[in-house]
Amino acid sequence: MAKPRGERGSWFAEWKGEKLPCVHRCWTRGIWPHHCDPGVSDKPQWEPFINALKEGRAILTEDELDKDGVPINRNGYVALYRIENVTLRGNELHFDFTERLADFR
Repeated sequence: MAKPRGERGSWFAEWKGEKLPCVHRCWTRGIWPHHCDPGVSDKPQWEPFINALKEGRAILTEDELDKDGVPINRNGYVALYRIENVTLRGNELHFDFTERLADFR
C-alpha cells in the first residue's frame, strides 16, 4: 500500500499524487471524532491549510509532543479521513472526522 510522503516543515503530505493537509492526533484526545487545534495564528500557512481542509479530507498523524503537549515532530501517518464542519472559533480550528478512507499502518 502506498503511504503518504511529507517534507519537514510542511503541513501537507503527498499521497497518490495529491497534496493533502495533515492534522495532529493529539488535538482529538478526549473529544474524538472532533478535532480542536488551539494554535491558529496570523502565520501565512494557515489560510491555504484551512482552505485545503474545507475540501473535505485530511491525513491524521501521530506526533512527538513537547513537555506542554504541543506537536514538534511528525512520527507517522495513521489514516486518511473525510472531514466536515471546518470552522474557526477565535484561534481554534474545529472539524469532525466522519469517515476513514484509507489506513496507513
